[in-house]
Amino acid sequence: MAELRLSPTWPHPDTPPPARRTPWLRDALAAESAAEAGRTPPLHEETRCDVCVVGGGFTGLWTALEILRRAPGTDIVLIEADVCGGGASGANAGFLMPMWARFSSLVAIGGHAEARRIGEASAAAVDEIVDFAETHGIDIEHRRGPWMWAASSPAQRGAWQRTLDDLHRAGVQPLHRITAAEARATVGTRHHYGAVLDPGCVTLQPARLTRGMRRVALDAGVRIHERTPLTALRPAPGGTVRARTPHGTVHADKVVLAINAWAGQLEDLGRRMVTVASDTVLTRPVPERLKALGWDGEVSVCDSRRRLNYYRTTPDGRLLFGKGGSGVAPGQLGPSTLWGDALRPAELRAHLARLFPDLADAPVDMRWTAPVEYSVTHLPFAGWLRSVPGVAYATGYSGDGVGPSRLMARVLASLVLGTADEWSRSAFTRAPGGWFPPEPVRTPGARLVLPALRAVEAREDGGGRVPQALKRLLEVF
Repeated sequence: MAELRLSPTWPHPDTPPPARRTPWLRDALAAESAAEAGRTPPLHEETRCDVCVVGGGFTGLWTALEILRRAPGTDIVLIEADVCGGGASGANAGFLMPMWARFSSLVAIGGHAEARRIGEASAAAVDEIVDFAETHGIDIEHRRGPWMWAASSPAQRGAWQRTLDDLHRAGVQPLHRITAAEARATVGTRHHYGAVLDPGCVTLQPARLTRGMRRVALDAGVRIHERTPLTALRPAPGGTVRARTPHGTVHADKVVLAINAWAGQLEDLGRRMVTVASDTVLTRPVPERLKALGWDGEVSVCDSRRRLNYYRTTPDGRLLFGKGGSGVAPGQLGPSTLWGDALRPAELRAHLARLFPDLADAPVDMRWTAPVEYSVTHLPFAGWLRSVPGVAYATGYSGDGVGPSRLMARVLASLVLGTADEWSRSAFTRAPGGWFPPEPVRTPGARLVLPALRAVEAREDGGGRVPQALKRLLEVF
């Protein structure tokens, strides 16, 4: 029987994971007692279970909890290479949003009716996640407020029109336009040229949510082993799966891979997505300076460029500002190389200064980079591995996983439990069409494309025009 080997999630022993802790995760871990941290020791034995979940982020934890909700008493073992929240779930910007802005992509894979169903479920998931945190006493520092899809240069005007048209055809209108003047005044920048708003959004502290979910899962009976990377999967007698780790083995009826960007090393999934770095900076508290801009603190923003800028504030008056597409992952080990300090801090600072010159010198708490896997459809997808029967996966969040991870947990739970329903048949379970160029073209090509995209952005930010033929060529990556 063939064995599927996986590269270690943390391949660089000279740079241990704690050196890459984001402020979110530092804060969440500091709030835990030693006894709480000690509830999840590394695996050092052979064990048997019904379901083995690999990955202690949003997808893995929601999936474990969803399986238990539907099938109480299911024996679940969850293994995590670092600590729960040590990956993207503890490094993201904390935007909890419905999927309305991706409605055209949903239409492309499932049609208007399925897109509306998923959109409505994703809007409900926002409230479900907040209610979950409140029910279980998890302080996620959340604030309700609109999300703004903005044009931060004249060239981005109307980037949302196709989405609005598709929403209209589906009979829903969750997004509404605002004027350029309103978009500027809302957050205090001169460089907004129009926008649409989604009022049903939340910002939160993502690592606190992840660590709280860990506690709830433990209390519900999930056996969690942190600092336990998966190294290989192998079919075993009786239709079971053997999940090997450095010091132990899990024998399971079914396995769920909730490893996000690291799924690119599995079979041909790497051709369905590309992994890039996203740089983020979090300032120290500057509430008076934010107030002087007129930013009320509840609005979060993404602009409309390919390498988007995203920005929000925190309850204690910090500015979080991020920039996508700062680097590309080389080869299969790529995701593990995209951790640490910001890859392009000067570029990050320049974009922040352009939009908010009065905050350009704000004192910085930390800058970091983290990997983001972009699928060819810009949407997550799930399915079964072919090489090892009984192994399901979900990946491809494309920078938006806080809310959609709850929906993907329903997909994975339906697959693992053998439930024929709207989630096991959903558009998320259809293999994405199209592909990104494979190696050895992918990495050199992407390293050529990223500077070209930066040049396009600089020209458009300066009011210049870019030939449409060049834009279409750059969309290959």
